[in-house]
Amino acid sequence: MWTWLNSLRKREKKLLFRASEGVTAIEFAIVAPVFFVVFLGIFEVGAIMLVQTSLETSILQISRFGRTGDTVAGQTPQQTALSLASNYSFGLVNPNQLVLTVTPYSSFSAMPSLAQAPTTGTQDFGGSKQAVLYTLSYNWQFFTPLVGTLLSPNGSLKLTASAVVQNEPF
Repeated sequence: MWTWLNSLRKREKKLLFRASEGVTAIEFAIVAPVFFVVFLGIFEVGAIMLVQTSLETSILQISRFGRTGDTVAGQTPQQTALSLASNYSFGLVNPNQLVLTVTPYSSFSAMPSLAQAPTTGTQDFGGSKQAVLYTLSYNWQFFTPLVGTLLSPNGSLKLTASAVVQNEPF
């Protein structure tokens, strides 16, 4: 009787090893989609952070230009500011979709909070010694729709950078 039981056990072990040939493919089929979504999500978040940093660099350069009251020959201050934004975004954004809003105020205390600041794209660089709020906005479209729906309900994310300066006396 024991020999029969031992032979049955050996046969079961052989069957188990034969049945495990496709386990790696099944594990990959389960793990791969999750891995790729996480990988693409990391890539998207990295790209968003890079674009946000370039917008912040752009707005700092625009505010440096604007507070001096300087002009570039053959260009309006608006054209120069948007050109600076395009240059300092390092080709990561579509320059036609950048929205630059420049709003002067009589003093810093008259300035609203950033949540209430205008974002209409109006550009008034203000006069001598005025406080000026610069805001640069960009609507980021996600590369992958799945990650976009996970990170934002409408598949896009509004990135904004702001700077507050006081104009120099001109």
